[in-house]
Amino acid sequence: MSVNDIEIVNRVIEGNIEQFSLIIKKYQNMVFRYVYYQFNNYDEALDITQDIFITVMEALKSFRQESKFSTWLYSIMVNHCKNYRKKSSKYSLVPLKIIKQEDEIDIQLQDYRENPETKVINEDTIFIIKDEIAKLPEDFREILTLRDIDGLSYNEISDILNINLSNVKVRIHRGREYLKNRLHARGLI
Repeated sequence: MSVNDIEIVNRVIEGNIEQFSLIIKKYQNMVFRYVYYQFNNYDEALDITQDIFITVMEALKSFRQESKFSTWLYSIMVNHCKNYRKKSSKYSLVPLKIIKQEDEIDIQLQDYRENPETKVINEDTIFIIKDEIAKLPEDFREILTLRDIDGLSYNEISDILNINLSNVKVRIHRGREYLKNRLHARGLI
């Protein structure tokens, strides 16, 4: 039997805090994926994801249930990432990129164990795509992550980012073109 988000939220608000683990279980991969594509740092994405769920837990009583819970959660997630980026840009930090073999990649590929050359090419391709997504201007990176990675509808994105539908479509188109040109320049397309 499946329990919907609103029922879980109401239970948590009524004091059954353990029920919040169901929300975390349902949305943790989606939140982590979005955050990871925004900051391109696994450890930082884990910390930010945890902070987002703490913020959601603290704000549950303010959820007016006028929209889908997932849309409300996305709004908190997007705003948290924007605020985090602003806060962290105040400090002069030198970003370090460490490439680890055990990095989790959220793109489904066929098993190429029988063909090592193809596997290396695909790993390089994924690395280049992730690198180019991380280098996109914030508006494009944000909207392409919501649409193309998380699979949200234009209407959901419009609600989350608080922009009109035509602006969503324009940003997605421009972001895809920008990414396509960057990937073309790197020889991927």
